[in-house]
Amino acid sequence: MLKRLTNFSLKMLTVLFPSEKPLLFTGVNSTIQLASLVQASGSKRPLLVTEKFLLKLGLLDGVLEHFKTEGCDVTIFDGIIPNPTYDVIEAGKRVCQKNDCDSVNAIGGRSTIDAAKVIAACYSNDVGIEQVVGLLKVKQPTLPFYVVPTTSGTGSEVTNAAVISEPQTHQKKFIVDPKLIPSATALDANMLKSLPPHITAATGMDALTHAIESYSSVNRFSDAERDAKLAIKLLLEHLPVVYEDGSNLEARQLVALASFLAAYAFNKSGLGYVHAISHQLSAHYNTPHGLTNAVILPRILRFNKLACAGRFANLERMLSGVSVGSDEQLADKFIERVDALGQQLNIPGGFKELETKHYDTITRNALKEARFFYAVPRLMSSAQCKDILASIAEAAGPVTEVSQAPHAT
Repeated sequence: MLKRLTNFSLKMLTVLFPSEKPLLFTGVNSTIQLASLVQASGSKRPLLVTEKFLLKLGLLDGVLEHFKTEGCDVTIFDGIIPNPTYDVIEAGKRVCQKNDCDSVNAIGGRSTIDAAKVIAACYSNDVGIEQVVGLLKVKQPTLPFYVVPTTSGTGSEVTNAAVISEPQTHQKKFIVDPKLIPSATALDANMLKSLPPHITAATGMDALTHAIESYSSVNRFSDAERDAKLAIKLLLEHLPVVYEDGSNLEARQLVALASFLAAYAFNKSGLGYVHAISHQLSAHYNTPHGLTNAVILPRILRFNKLACAGRFANLERMLSGVSVGSDEQLADKFIERVDALGQQLNIPGGFKELETKHYDTITRNALKEARFFYAVPRLMSSAQCKDILASIAEAAGPVTEVSQAPHAT
């Protein structure tokens, strides 16, 4: 009964506060098109939130010159760190206030985009970050907000959420509000081609996790389901290509589009236990989010197969064009595809950092997160979660079935 009520509440929230896709620019040099839109929309004093290394590489020279040519006085905030904390947000807000900025533009990865979202919200609402942490706490619209992602996987360029770390405990804090969705996004392969293979792999697997967890959710929407399926197909076909050859701009564009579609899908349908567990591991051990998802994903696919065999079989039919075989057989083939992709991308089998003394806390927080935020297809018990953690810590041999004991309700 509790699961049905939670799923109904999550679905009603999505219906009452629907997510919209940002205006989308795609293709090589679409960053410049987006900058033209910013200027045409009336912004004269844009804040550019980015990372120091992107400036040093010269990747932003073109867009900065374009803003200058258009008569815009750009303020740069490059104080972004991985897993940004409250202090980063306050520093960005002060820079925005000092220069009376009239739009916020993010060029970077998840940390940059999430920080920019919260800076834009705190500035326009004249509040500190604590006042916007949580669900639907952003009272007034943010400053006009525009995004160019430099990774393909996090999906922050389309979602209504941001994740910021509390500075003392490093616990992840969520800000969730439709007002955080960017006004427009540019998917520009030129901003992605220098992404190293290991980051390409981790962020791409993050996108695949978004798509699969959305498609597995019991909160279903036809547009989200369509986007999730297309994202899964694009990622399985093109992520290995860009891992091997990052300069393949066509494949880069398709992987970026897959990330965008997967994020829109999970923004409506939700996520699942991969993310619930991953968030806790990253908080305890600072493991990279995408890589952590990639390690956990095959284990959760096997756990969910009991409830999702038909869904996974449908994906295998789409990918292979073969319909012969039972749902369970086809579901196994789909899971094997994901295993094979992880091997192609050199994803490790687990993390040696995990310590048994943390299992209780990780399990408690992961199950709590899933219970309140995700419409999971199958409930997990504490024992089953600890089985998964143990298999990640051991990381020995192939991933095996986790406990099929009755789950907690």
